[in-house]
Amino acid sequence: MRLPEISGPAEHQDYLALLDRCLLDRKLSAHEAQALVQLAEELGLSRHRCHQLHGEYFAALARIAWADGVLTTDEIADLVDVANLLDISADALDAALDHPEPAVVVLASAHFELHLGDLVVLTGEMMRPRSDWESELLARGFAPTSAVTKKVTLLVAADPDSLSSKARKARDYGIPIVGEAALARLAGAFPLR
Repeated sequence: MRLPEISGPAEHQDYLALLDRCLLDRKLSAHEAQALVQLAEELGLSRHRCHQLHGEYFAALARIAWADGVLTTDEIADLVDVANLLDISADALDAALDHPEPAVVVLASAHFELHLGDLVVLTGEMMRPRSDWESELLARGFAPTSAVTKKVTLLVAADPDSLSSKARKARDYGIPIVGEAALARLAGAFPLR
């Protein structure tokens, strides 16, 4: 699901954009959690306000999931994962799964997307051989590369919380870091060429 448009001050938009990027692979690494805390402090957002923003983000994701009037098994699993990561109450999760909120959902332009030709770096000992991933990425229209530069769109790491030089550089450049499962989901949206 994509980052929903939630109205509010620029500080809230900045925090929500980072939150969306951190939740890209539906995991929240220690580095990502630290980045959220650091940004919240820099923006002057209280813990209470961050929790409210998490709730707004979750409610907006639920509205997007219900936009077609049906929740699929994948959408339910996604909502449960996000609810657990954001410490959303069981009541709020139940309400999101049972009762769609009537609302118009507008998608923001600040969400993460892969595009044909994007540079993708792989690092670490993955479950699937790197050569297989590189072949699949090429077949789906992406450009696997070995070095992290500012032009790279995504770093795929065996451990998204890695302290490797590639992971540190990706964090410095604001490049999302995901695991293999997220890569399979993201790349799978593109047909083999």
